[in-house]
Amino acid sequence: MSVILFISLIDFILSSLAWVYYSHAFSFLRSTPFIILYILLMLNTVGSRMLPASLPLPLLKFSAWLSGYWIAFLYYSLLLMVLHGIVYSVLRILSFKLPFTQFAAAGAVFLVIFIAWGSWRAFSPVVRTENVVSAKLPPEARYKIVLVSDIHLGRELGYEYSKGLVQRINAQQPDLVLIAGDIMDERLRYIIDENSLAPLKELRAPLGVYGAFGNHDYLDRPNELRALLAANNVRILADESTLADGNLKITGLHDYRVSASTVPLQNLSSNNDSYYSILIDHQPRRMDAAAAAGYDMYLAGHTHTGQMFPNRLVTQRMYKLDYGLEQFGDLTAIVSNGYGFWGPPVRTELKPEIVVINLQGK
Repeated sequence: MSVILFISLIDFILSSLAWVYYSHAFSFLRSTPFIILYILLMLNTVGSRMLPASLPLPLLKFSAWLSGYWIAFLYYSLLLMVLHGIVYSVLRILSFKLPFTQFAAAGAVFLVIFIAWGSWRAFSPVVRTENVVSAKLPPEARYKIVLVSDIHLGRELGYEYSKGLVQRINAQQPDLVLIAGDIMDERLRYIIDENSLAPLKELRAPLGVYGAFGNHDYLDRPNELRALLAANNVRILADESTLADGNLKITGLHDYRVSASTVPLQNLSSNNDSYYSILIDHQPRRMDAAAAAGYDMYLAGHTHTGQMFPNRLVTQRMYKLDYGLEQFGDLTAIVSNGYGFWGPPVRTELKPEIVVINLQGK
């Protein structure tokens, strides 16, 4: 309930500021019909999260999408107002007058175009390729691993989205598929109603499909979600290890918010010297501990690289590695910005992706 109250307060403040700002530039925004529409949009942002899952799925989806775009619009409207204030102050010092209406109108048009472009990017995933060579593997060893994270299946993203992901992964002809958390977005009911996990059963990877849970995967009946994934040939490793073949060991950790401890990571490292050891950890926070424990590869997601510009300025400071590949001693860490999105269906930072890792011996 405290989260809903917080969202309500932020939504009210930002919506009110945006209305005051834009209504000065556009007189029609002060009309009664528009004010009613505006209030309904504002209320939907909070109401969308409180709608019972028993309502028709198309209605839930429409409400979620509308809420997402509204949040993106308010966020960028706030940045526009800040920019307007800065430009106004500078020009006033220089004895120039800034035409309010023209600036606000141009800014609003730019925001709509920018958000539309970001929405297109959110559904235009790319394939990133990383090449890794290791002396721990025999010279003839060759593996193609596909890493995917942050799918966020739920109200907005369902069966067709999941099906498209599977097609893209299978097109890479991987030996092994690894999922670095946040398979689910909010409620398991949406996934069950749309059968969104079913396409995952069609993933073709001879060495299997493994994953670890992210923070969102614990929001609603995680044990049931894990069982449903297992029924669709996805094995979730929760502070567990398994052998993919005679060379590869895969370890998955509970999400950092569930357990920030490095003890399971250390306990599961006893035979790391005998295998090329891959650790899946949703949030990229335990690279140093993994390197000290003798893991060879660390795979994570979670960051979305901020998802909406300029938020990567924040994620780059929150994490030692918020995206890309970096060495931590003998450990190769790879962080993905994810395949799906959270909240607004908008990506104005980096495009969503799947990561192809070509791993070979030396």
